[in-house]
Amino acid sequence: RILLIEYLNLNGQHSKNMLTLISGTSIAQLIPVAISPFLTRIYSPQDFGILGLFIAITSILGYVVNGRYELAIMLPDNDDDALNVLALGLLISSVLSVFLFLFVVIFNEEMAGMLGNTAMSVWLYFAPPVIFFLGTFY
Repeated sequence: RILLIEYLNLNGQHSKNMLTLISGTSIAQLIPVAISPFLTRIYSPQDFGILGLFIAITSILGYVVNGRYELAIMLPDNDDDALNVLALGLLISSVLSVFLFLFVVIFNEEMAGMLGNTAMSVWLYFAPPVIFFLGTFY
């Protein structure tokens, strides 16, 4: 019983760290809930649909555009090899983003038609830079 009381010491550093983590996560989840009534007044359901489609496309492509080289950066023994892996990942992300931009410029209307939303054609031009930044972030 004494060990349990010592383990649940509310004045300890562990409890403070846990409280910080719980409160930060709770506040981060409450912000979208608090803002959603305002956002629903400003934007239409079609706008939210376009946003959801854009996020789905960019998050999937942004995750695979760098070839998952971010996992290999920590593997080399020396910093020069790690820097070369980083440069390779950035090069792959850049090249694929440029090709994706050219693909969007050429086949913009066809892609919007395939997605079933012609209003998405304007936002497809923003997808390659977002995918590049997501690829470098992941």
